[in-house]
Amino acid sequence: MKLTTQMLLFIISALFSGAHIDTCSNAHGEEIDHISLLNFKKSISTDPHGTLASWNDSSHFCEWRGVSCRNSKHPRRATILNVSGQGLAGMISPSLGNMTFLTVLNLSYNSFAGEIPPLGYLRRLKILTFESNSLQGRVPADLANCTNLRELYLLMNHLVGEIPTEVASLSKLGILDLSRNNLSGVIPPSLGNISSLSELITTENQLEGRIPNELGQLSRLTVLAIGSNKLSGGIPQSIFNLSSLKAMSLERNQLRMPYLPSDLGTTLHNLQLIYLDYNQFAGPIPPSLSNASHLAEIDLSFNSFTGHVPETLGSLGKLMWLSLEFNYLVADDKRSWMFMDALTNCSSLNVLALYQNQLSGQLPSSVGNLSSQLQYLLLGHNKISGSVPSSIGNLQGITNLGLDSNNFYGSITKWVGNFKIMEKLFLSGNSFVGPIPSSLGNLSRLFSLNLEANKFDGSIPAAIGQLQHLQLLDISHNQLNGSIPVDLFNLPAAITLDLSHNILNGILPREIGNAKQLSGIDISSNKISGEIPETLGDCESFETIIMGNNFLAGKIPVSLANLKNLQLLDLSHNNLSETVPGFLGSLKMLHTLDLSYNYLQGEVPKNGIFTNATALILTGNQNLCGGITELHLSPCPVEPSRERRLPHSRKIVILVACPMLILALIIIVLFLCRKKLEQNSLMMPSVLDMHLPQVSYMDLAKSTNNFSPSNLIGKGAHGSVYRGFISHLKTDVAVKVFNLEMHRAQRSFLAECQTLKGIKHRNLVGVLTACSSIDPRGDEFKAIVYEFMPNGNLDEHIHSQQSNEHGVGHIILAQRLNIAIDMANALDYLHHSTKPLVVHCDLKPSNILLDDDMGAHIGDFGLAKLRNDCASVSAGCSTSSVGFRGTIGYAAPEYATGGHISTAVDVYSFGVLLLEMLTGKRPTDAIFMDDLSLISFVQTNFPDKITTIIDEYLQEDGDTLNKEAQSACDGRVHECIQSMLEIGLACTQQLPKERPNMQEVARKLLATKVAYHKSSEC
Repeated sequence: MKLTTQMLLFIISALFSGAHIDTCSNAHGEEIDHISLLNFKKSISTDPHGTLASWNDSSHFCEWRGVSCRNSKHPRRATILNVSGQGLAGMISPSLGNMTFLTVLNLSYNSFAGEIPPLGYLRRLKILTFESNSLQGRVPADLANCTNLRELYLLMNHLVGEIPTEVASLSKLGILDLSRNNLSGVIPPSLGNISSLSELITTENQLEGRIPNELGQLSRLTVLAIGSNKLSGGIPQSIFNLSSLKAMSLERNQLRMPYLPSDLGTTLHNLQLIYLDYNQFAGPIPPSLSNASHLAEIDLSFNSFTGHVPETLGSLGKLMWLSLEFNYLVADDKRSWMFMDALTNCSSLNVLALYQNQLSGQLPSSVGNLSSQLQYLLLGHNKISGSVPSSIGNLQGITNLGLDSNNFYGSITKWVGNFKIMEKLFLSGNSFVGPIPSSLGNLSRLFSLNLEANKFDGSIPAAIGQLQHLQLLDISHNQLNGSIPVDLFNLPAAITLDLSHNILNGILPREIGNAKQLSGIDISSNKISGEIPETLGDCESFETIIMGNNFLAGKIPVSLANLKNLQLLDLSHNNLSETVPGFLGSLKMLHTLDLSYNYLQGEVPKNGIFTNATALILTGNQNLCGGITELHLSPCPVEPSRERRLPHSRKIVILVACPMLILALIIIVLFLCRKKLEQNSLMMPSVLDMHLPQVSYMDLAKSTNNFSPSNLIGKGAHGSVYRGFISHLKTDVAVKVFNLEMHRAQRSFLAECQTLKGIKHRNLVGVLTACSSIDPRGDEFKAIVYEFMPNGNLDEHIHSQQSNEHGVGHIILAQRLNIAIDMANALDYLHHSTKPLVVHCDLKPSNILLDDDMGAHIGDFGLAKLRNDCASVSAGCSTSSVGFRGTIGYAAPEYATGGHISTAVDVYSFGVLLLEMLTGKRPTDAIFMDDLSLISFVQTNFPDKITTIIDEYLQEDGDTLNKEAQSACDGRVHECIQSMLEIGLACTQQLPKERPNMQEVARKLLATKVAYHKSSEC
């Protein structure tokens, strides 16, 4: 086959430009495939396995690796391109869009970046999979032209934007998998028109809104997986009529229903798995689930289900996973515990999780008859009492047993040693008695053992030293005596040992130096005596050492200078003597040092931690002197020098002049220090210099149940937020843990710390402290600890679909007005009362947190900017930022023309938020497309038609616009809403200089509130 030079140049030019060439009737289609594949190869920057090495002119492309030509009519045309899992990196060449005979295009499990090129001319394409790459941009709407497409896999990329409605025209599509991207918007109702669709998978995105009722038209649907999004409302009844469904995965959304249909298992009788966890479902668990006889996995955890666990679940012979954790399920008599007897019929049961419910009474002995396949039995945080049935020892396949925080009593000797492959054993928070059985040494795979807060006595069995995989040991708050076994310090995997609050005696063994991997040890509140061994300094991984309330004596060993990762050292209430060692000041990670109530003496150093009085406790040492002024110690005595004999007149001169000279020097030094402080006040202070309560990694891990998913209350772009309770702060907290692998997370942590250290206002989220540390794996760890806000965030309340007037999401007009005023006051403070002023840069409902009284607090300052120059854009202050900041829909339009940051960007975001609060519509709502936006939507209907655009919940409650505007309130409700909308529109002017500042906004909102409450009837 030969081409003319002119034809060849035309084809190459077209291919490089990404243009389509209709090759179906073109005699040169084979050559176009050849050139397209070579262009694809050129776009590859990395080929670690040499996959494309054979792609050259020495053979026909049909023989190239990954290319197949399987067309009887056109045997020399490429029909399959499959280079899956080859580690290829680069861009996807647009030339692939010209290979019109392709039926399969598989580039999955590689590292392709950039956007998906135009592929709309591949009308023969049946399977397209770009799974697990790094693709960006939007899902191309032109894929709708691939009319023969049966399977579309775009999962595990970085795609953004909405799901294009054009996909609904793919009438032959059977599988659509868009999971694990960053897609937003709603699930298009038009997807319900794809009658051939059998699998719809959009998990782990940012989709919102309701589940479309139209999906109930998909009569062939077997998999509905739309979990881990922001979907709200209930499950449409039409979904419960999809008898073809085998998998329903709706977990981790904001779905709510007062009860599930009682016939759920009857209508969905083909279900094999159902995941409804992490939602807001309530009511009883439908006994009809047993009618879905193929059910293998049920997860209803983290909801508000009530009543009993249905006995009927025991008839599910294929059941493997039953998770009902974090609900309000009750078992309080023999009858209500019969579900345990019934579950013994589930011979394949692998997981039974009933953690944190309302189970009480005695655990039935039938628990020992559960499946031999059972690996997880989690019954912690209930009210179960009595002794643990010895039959539980029959469950020799268990790897995780949780009986913690119940009312169990008695001995554990008879059954605890039977679990040969046990990995985690949690028995804390009960009333177990007797010795800790030496049979624990049989659990050779154990890596977490928690016996805290029981009544165990006797000595620590040496057999624990046989547990070669043990990482976490907590036997604190018991009545153990005897010495600390040397073998504990020979455990090769041990990370944390907590032996505190017992009656242990003897010395701290020198063998502690063998435990070089230990990050934390707590032996406080025992009767340990002798000196602290020098070998302690050999354990360079230590972050936390707590040895207070013992009888330790002698000096603090010099070897502790080796502990470069040490963050907390507590040696209080001992008999330590000699001086406070200066080398402790050189430990840069050390943020808490408690040496109180010892017999230390001499001068206190003035370096490192000794310069921070809030991080240092030295009380109870009677003979200390010196140190920084804040310690209020006596000055150290000066050694007397030999007085030279001087004439009387010279003595008088010296006696007068010396004090004058010293006073002058002091004044000069103070002046210079003040100037220095003023200069440094503009610099970002170190996170670890914050004069705030100090917490360690271990404190935060313990307070959040080791960062358990059960404590997770939110996720953001740079990390996750957990609820916890820090005992020494005696308060509930929200712990924001930064994912330092995420782009800009480190910068976000520093920005947030820098901002929060200099500001304080009643309507800003209160920061309690920060933690910059190393976790037990040696990875960097950064977190910020905030006051916990029990009413969640504003987003949850505005967009809750709860129609019940008592629903969590229902907030009346007066509350919305107060929240707006709180936000305005906080922004007024940030913009006009701080030096340097603060621009938040990411104001949106999910960053507005609500306290007990529904007071608003602005949080998440990860994108905040500090400004030293001026207060507003109107004064000529704007500064360019790098890249896009903020959130789409709330970010000011000036970002698109240079990304200028001023206080005006916060004003714009506030205006959008105000309009959202009143209309109940997000700025990214699906109705806003083309030239229609939330702002123009309000502008079009303002002021004459505002009753048609107000949030339906405002119109339903006692503040309803139509009723009260016509009643005794005499139009004041109408005036209030109109005034708030007017303020919102003023704040969202296109030009920054035309927007009011936050002082003006706060004043106008306050005036609106005064007018609204002028009549007592309003």
